[in-house]
Amino acid sequence: MAQFDVEKLKKYQRGERVGTVALFFCAAVFFAFAALLIVARARESAVLNVVAWASAPPLLVVGAAVAAYCNLKFGCGITAMIKKYVTETLIENAHALRPEKTSLSFEIGADETSVQISVNGGKERIVFDFSPFGKFTLSRRAAAMSAVADKLNSTFIKLYERGSAYSSVEYRVINGKKKAGKPVPVIVDGKPDPRAFKACLKSK
Repeated sequence: MAQFDVEKLKKYQRGERVGTVALFFCAAVFFAFAALLIVARARESAVLNVVAWASAPPLLVVGAAVAAYCNLKFGCGITAMIKKYVTETLIENAHALRPEKTSLSFEIGADETSVQISVNGGKERIVFDFSPFGKFTLSRRAAAMSAVADKLNSTFIKLYERGSAYSSVEYRVINGKKKAGKPVPVIVDGKPDPRAFKACLKSK
């Protein structure tokens, strides 16, 4: 059964929080720098002006470097974990995607702990459990739903390339008000939608 490496996830989340702190630090340094320059100008103080220019830029560089490192190592690490989990869950539940049908319409929804897929209005669902994340924030939820949508897209494009015949494949994203968004085409009239095909190439 597909699942997250909880210890690794916690490590990445701690690193991600350090990156967030570094961003707030940069913002604080910037505002302090601006305030110090204003005071220096008001008092015509060369000393304050030198202090501002001598201290703020190095601190901003350090803060930005820490934030960038944390985003690259930990933020991207979490994204990779989500994609891996989505792929493994879809493989385990491939039958629920109803690949034997020629016309498929998927709905992708989410709640406070998971993302779900249903197909052709059926009651059967594939559930992606994101409870290990703790608080499933709106931004993380959006990233998870995007990962599911991207994998659906690439899956059916690849199935088409391997000879599977579909008249149409599309998906809709359900927002928090349970209202379906516009359908996003994957296969139209038996052929891959150009945008869907381009997105699939980028995901390889």
